[in-house]
Amino acid sequence: MFTAILLALVAGAGDTQALDAWVSSSSGEQPVLPFSFTYGDAKSADALKAWPLERKADNNLTSLTWRDPATGLEVRCEIMRFSDSPAVEWILYFKNTGTADTLILDSIQALDTGLPLARDKAARVHYAKGSECRLDDFGPLSTPLGPDATAQQAPWIGEGNPLRLASREGRSSCGVMPFFNVDMGARGVIGAVGWTGDWAADLFRTDDHVRMRAGMQRTHLKLLPGEEIRSPRMMLLFWEGDRVQGQNQLRRFILAHHTPRVDGVPQQVPIANATWGGNFAKNHIAHAKFWQSEGLPMEYLWVDAGWFGKDEAKEGANVFNSQWGSFVGDWYANPGYFPNGLIEVSDALKAMNMKFLLWLEPERVFKDTTWTREHPEWLQGPVGPNHLYDLGNPEARKGLADFLSKLIEEGGIGCYRQDFNMDPRPFWDAADAPDRVGMSEIGHITGLYALWDELLARHPGLLIDNCSSGGRRIDLETISRSMPLWRSDTQCWPNFSAVALQTQTQGLGAWVPLSAACCDREDTYTFRSALGPGIVMAMYDFEKDVNLHFSTPWLRDRLAELVKVRDYFLGDFYPLLSYSTDEDAWAAWQYDKPEHGDGMVLALRRPQSPFTSMTPKLRGLDPNAEYEFTDVDTGAAERFSGKALIESGIKLAIVEQPGSKLLTYRKVQ
Repeated sequence: MFTAILLALVAGAGDTQALDAWVSSSSGEQPVLPFSFTYGDAKSADALKAWPLERKADNNLTSLTWRDPATGLEVRCEIMRFSDSPAVEWILYFKNTGTADTLILDSIQALDTGLPLARDKAARVHYAKGSECRLDDFGPLSTPLGPDATAQQAPWIGEGNPLRLASREGRSSCGVMPFFNVDMGARGVIGAVGWTGDWAADLFRTDDHVRMRAGMQRTHLKLLPGEEIRSPRMMLLFWEGDRVQGQNQLRRFILAHHTPRVDGVPQQVPIANATWGGNFAKNHIAHAKFWQSEGLPMEYLWVDAGWFGKDEAKEGANVFNSQWGSFVGDWYANPGYFPNGLIEVSDALKAMNMKFLLWLEPERVFKDTTWTREHPEWLQGPVGPNHLYDLGNPEARKGLADFLSKLIEEGGIGCYRQDFNMDPRPFWDAADAPDRVGMSEIGHITGLYALWDELLARHPGLLIDNCSSGGRRIDLETISRSMPLWRSDTQCWPNFSAVALQTQTQGLGAWVPLSAACCDREDTYTFRSALGPGIVMAMYDFEKDVNLHFSTPWLRDRLAELVKVRDYFLGDFYPLLSYSTDEDAWAAWQYDKPEHGDGMVLALRRPQSPFTSMTPKLRGLDPNAEYEFTDVDTGAAERFSGKALIESGIKLAIVEQPGSKLLTYRKVQ
């Protein structure tokens, strides 16, 4: 049984026997290997049995390689095990080692396996919406895989048997997040698809299994001599007991193995001041000087879109009243705003010991810009007024890496913010021949990874902000190299609803522990709605001085509060109330660090809620210990037994409407 084999691999016991069983055994008519594809007219389960196998093992990495003697197709499965987590990952590689084109590779499913479960037993899949600039971005979803369910809804959020989950138009977390949790009661498995293009997953019941299949949405291709491609990264994490604890196992796994690191230390989500790029250099510098002169813990000055090209330089420019989108492809500082280039701002920030965050969108190239004139051979399209920068072209990718690297070096950029405000699917479809379906997408997505890896290698300590019209490209591969510091474009509009910040935290936090939200007003309720391991303090009236937008005493208190609690957001996450987007509800959650015996509780009473108090039951505590809780606003402290907090809860009263309450706690020895 494949599940038992995987568990043996994860445990690190009986590796040789488990791998032998994995390679040579079968289970009824289903393949034992956790993937499938068709090669010519043959199914992989049949073809691979006849091909010679080479096996290599190095610590936790095992490589299995098959080669077709007739055509030279080489199939390699690289399997990674983890000593600190019940998880396993793998990637498939396909290479043409022959002198002629291969046969057609079709329907490559990087994941194709099952979990044993009798037909009359219940199973439910938990997953989440993606980001589409809506109030319910990342909202949690749950669908039963009923024994007799057959209904199917839209292709991106199916229901029944099968349940189909899929991204939309070429961006991995547009529509649905590429994570799912198959809950079978007291046990289950969390799956993740590491692919930044279009993926799809089908989950369905058979008489004795819950089946899982996942991979790219479109693969029907031949490989040319010497050509190699890879599949999406697949991850399975097995849990027993409580589903929420399974989600926390995932959070810990991602923090340990899919978080950007510098010298082995995880990068921290920053505290940043976001300003529109179309602003005069002297104003950007003045904003930074305010934070520095007041001794406030501002780590990055964020210069967003609008700093480049030939747009009219004017006071009060913003995302809505300027033509910034027509100049992507003219990547030089607008002389009307930056007469001395970006170096003037960069030098000022260095003198203040503050870092520079700069926005770019290199994958989208607008018509009649510098790159369309100088390097049309590096572009795909156009589709409408836009071209797609071809990251699958090695020459184009090197040109972009060299350009960005020079900009990062000369501009002193500490955080490179890469946005992508376009669906790439039409470009890929137009570029693919009928016998090469999927190749353009594979080239672009693997090229994106190669580009980021190159930038990180050239600039140790560089932080990459992963944005794509908000959080539309969040997956295992991107979060391993970057952080989503602008997780939804719902924040682009002044006076956006703070409820959106709360629901994003509750929905995204179950799957991705590190992200940042935005606070754009002097309001403690909004600030705490955005509270996380870092924060973006944004100004929409960009011509106004910072001290006229946020008062210094309020900023000092709020940022000191964030610094005090930011480490708790790396702990286990427990939503204390059901998810809701209603303005008359409450939101509340707990972050717990059991290894340290401390944590925090945050409650938010929304503007129309008639309730002045609630009593949530806490999670993750030691029932035999005593805990001291401190109100961050008043400093008042009170002690409770762990048993009482777990069984009866803690009363939280909020008089203000809207309002918030933030408590920290520690185990009392």
